[in-house]
Amino acid sequence: MYKERASWERYRERLVKEVQDFEQTKNKLAEERASFEAEKKAKEWGREGLKDKLQAAKELLSKERAEWKKVCEKDNQRMYAACSKITDLEAEITTLKGKVEEAQADKEHVEVELNARVMNKDKDLAAKDVEIAELKRRLYEAHEKNESLEIDLEAER
Repeated sequence: MYKERASWERYRERLVKEVQDFEQTKNKLAEERASFEAEKKAKEWGREGLKDKLQAAKELLSKERAEWKKVCEKDNQRMYAACSKITDLEAEITTLKGKVEEAQADKEHVEVELNARVMNKDKDLAAKDVEIAELKRRLYEAHEKNESLEIDLEAER
């Protein structure tokens, strides 16, 4: 009986130890299961969070793209207007250059005509000066002849 009791006590201690080991293993399993569930939820929430962030980013991107298109459209309109203005100004510059060239050609033509007229006037003046000198000489001669005739006339009287 004593042997049976000692054997039963060892059996009982072994069972108690196995129960304790089982409880410890059960607690570890519960902790691991809780950790796994938490990790699973975190991943799911993380995925959901990432999906929400992705959706928010898509919405923001679509808004920004719409604003960007508006800005680009305004810029394109401004650039087209500027390009049209530049083209108009270039045409005006070409027209004005043509007018300036015409005016310069007219100026040169007028200068040539004026120079020709001035030269003709100078020649005419020189000819008039010669004619005046000739007339003065004749007048002087006529005056002297008149005086000599007067002297002769007085002498005859």
